[in-house]
Amino acid sequence: MWLSRAGREVNETETDNVIFILTKEDVLECAREMGIPAETITQDVLARVKKGVEWGLECWSEVMKEAIDMALKD
Repeated sequence: MWLSRAGREVNETETDNVIFILTKEDVLECAREMGIPAETITQDVLARVKKGVEWGLECWSEVMKEAIDMALKD
Protein backbone atom coordinates (compact mmCIF):
# COMPACT_ATOMS: atom_id res chain seq x y z
CA MET A 1 0.00 0.00 0.00
CA TRP A 2 1.38 3.38 -1.00
CA LEU A 3 0.24 6.92 -0.40
CA SER A 4 0.21 9.29 -3.33
CA ARG A 5 1.28 12.91 -2.92
CA ALA A 6 -2.35 13.79 -2.25
CA GLY A 7 -2.42 11.20 0.53
CA ARG A 8 -4.68 8.77 -1.33
CA GLU A 9 -3.89 5.09 -0.86
CA VAL A 10 -2.64 3.42 -4.05
CA ASN A 11 -2.81 -0.35 -4.39
CA GLU A 12 -0.04 -1.94 -6.42
CA THR A 13 0.48 -5.66 -6.84
CA GLU A 14 4.24 -5.28 -6.62
CA THR A 15 4.76 -2.40 -4.22
CA ASP A 16 8.28 -3.57 -3.46
CA ASN A 17 9.22 -2.61 -7.02
CA VAL A 18 7.59 0.83 -6.97
CA ILE A 19 9.64 3.87 -5.94
CA PHE A 20 7.30 6.75 -6.76
CA ILE A 21 3.70 7.12 -7.96
CA LEU A 22 1.75 10.13 -9.16
CA THR A 23 -1.99 9.77 -9.68
CA LYS A 24 -4.86 11.73 -11.17
CA GLU A 25 -5.73 12.68 -7.59
CA ASP A 26 -2.26 14.24 -7.25
CA VAL A 27 -2.87 16.32 -10.38
CA LEU A 28 -6.25 17.43 -9.03
CA GLU A 29 -4.70 18.36 -5.67
CA CYS A 30 -2.04 20.47 -7.39
CA ALA A 31 -4.74 22.12 -9.52
CA ARG A 32 -6.72 22.95 -6.35
CA GLU A 33 -3.59 24.46 -4.80
CA MET A 34 -3.28 26.61 -7.93
CA GLY A 35 -6.92 27.72 -7.68
CA ILE A 36 -7.92 25.71 -10.77
CA PRO A 37 -11.31 23.96 -10.58
CA ALA A 38 -11.18 20.15 -10.79
CA GLU A 39 -13.65 20.09 -13.69
CA THR A 40 -11.05 21.93 -15.78
CA ILE A 41 -8.77 18.87 -15.60
CA THR A 42 -10.15 16.79 -18.46
CA GLN A 43 -8.72 13.56 -19.87
CA ASP A 44 -6.99 15.64 -22.55
CA VAL A 45 -5.42 17.87 -19.91
CA LEU A 46 -4.31 14.78 -17.95
CA ALA A 47 -2.68 13.35 -21.07
CA ARG A 48 -0.79 16.61 -21.61
CA VAL A 49 0.24 16.74 -17.96
CA LYS A 50 1.54 13.19 -18.23
CA LYS A 51 3.66 14.12 -21.26
CA GLY A 52 4.97 17.18 -19.43
CA VAL A 53 5.95 15.15 -16.38
CA GLU A 54 7.64 12.55 -18.59
CA TRP A 55 9.62 15.32 -20.29
CA GLY A 56 10.47 16.90 -16.95
CA LEU A 57 11.80 13.62 -15.58
CA GLU A 58 14.29 12.97 -18.37
CA CYS A 59 17.08 13.37 -15.83
CA TRP A 60 15.44 11.01 -13.31
CA SER A 61 18.60 8.91 -13.05
CA GLU A 62 20.57 11.89 -11.73
CA VAL A 63 17.88 12.51 -9.11
CA MET A 64 17.94 8.81 -8.21
CA LYS A 65 21.75 8.78 -7.88
CA GLU A 66 21.63 11.78 -5.56
CA ALA A 67 18.88 10.16 -3.48
CA ILE A 68 20.96 6.97 -3.20
CA ASP A 69 24.03 8.96 -2.12
CA MET A 70 21.98 10.86 0.48
CA ALA A 71 20.37 7.67 1.79
CA LEU A 72 23.73 5.98 2.19
CA LYS A 73 25.13 8.93 4.16
CA ASP A 74 22.45 8.62 6.88
